[in-house]
Amino acid sequence: MIKAEKLQKSYGSLTVLSDVSFSLGRGQKVALVGHNGTGKTTLLKIVAGLENQDAGKIEITGDACIGYLPQDTSLSGNESVVNYLRQVSGIDVLEKEIESLSSELSDHRKAKRYGEIHSKYEHLDGYSFAHKADVMLSGFGLEDVGLDRPLSSLSSGQKSKVALAGILLKGVDLLLLDEPTNNLDLPALIWLEDFLKKSEASCIVVSHDRRFLDKVAKKIFKLDWHTRSLTVTGGTYSDYLEVMSKRIAGQKEEHRIQQEEIGRLNEQAREKKADATRGSHWAPRDNDKFLRGFKRDRAGKSSKVAKAIEKRVEQMDKIEKPVERKLFEI
Repeated sequence: MIKAEKLQKSYGSLTVLSDVSFSLGRGQKVALVGHNGTGKTTLLKIVAGLENQDAGKIEITGDACIGYLPQDTSLSGNESVVNYLRQVSGIDVLEKEIESLSSELSDHRKAKRYGEIHSKYEHLDGYSFAHKADVMLSGFGLEDVGLDRPLSSLSSGQKSKVALAGILLKGVDLLLLDEPTNNLDLPALIWLEDFLKKSEASCIVVSHDRRFLDKVAKKIFKLDWHTRSLTVTGGTYSDYLEVMSKRIAGQKEEHRIQQEEIGRLNEQAREKKADATRGSHWAPRDNDKFLRGFKRDRAGKSSKVAKAIEKRVEQMDKIEKPVERKLFEI
């Protein structure tokens, strides 16, 4: 459904995404994680077509319907909840086109178009749309909010739930959810989890709710703070945390062992340099040229050994000390 290759995005001198590549199949649910500021929202906007990448390419199945829920879902206006849902889901437009074409079915081209539109309308359960919308709003804990209620009378949390309901009612093939759990209580979260698990739509979700991610996602896309690239890991978010904890612990131990080895080698180099200095300045009391030559020759060898040790340290593949960051600060 989606294939991204070497995506790059910068704002001025700030590189947000670098060499980001991934693929997402139909029906797959993915958690997009990474520390704050790593470009999660930017990547979602690029996939949604709201931002352009600076380099790289992204391919999405041509007829895929995309639904994007931003963090800020503040709705404005005095239209009713049901009218908003009809517009954002596309039901309103489909009904108008069906009505317009119904009187021109003698035209073969328009009759074909009518069939396509009508099929899409049925796919979205257009004939029972009000009931479907009412059920979905109830799932989000909005059973006391009537469909005729104006948007302007809703709280910010209620508006977020209505916006999410509108996206889910579109019959999307790809869901892009940026912090959908921010304004949902536990019953609404459980309902959304169940909906996403049963849905055939693919999904990329950003959330701070570990339980929600574990229930929904079976693959992890992780944006790295330093490289600005993306890595893919299979399994739940808890699986990912366990793997990363072990990896960090292992890297810390490898770093410690290497630093001890570097310290030991540097000490050897210092000792050899000291030997070389003492040997080069050594002078026998009886002016024994043979002994003096021997000492200086050994000093030269000590100097060469010191340089060899320093070269060895310099050419080591250094193991970076892991940056201490909270793994779940996503």
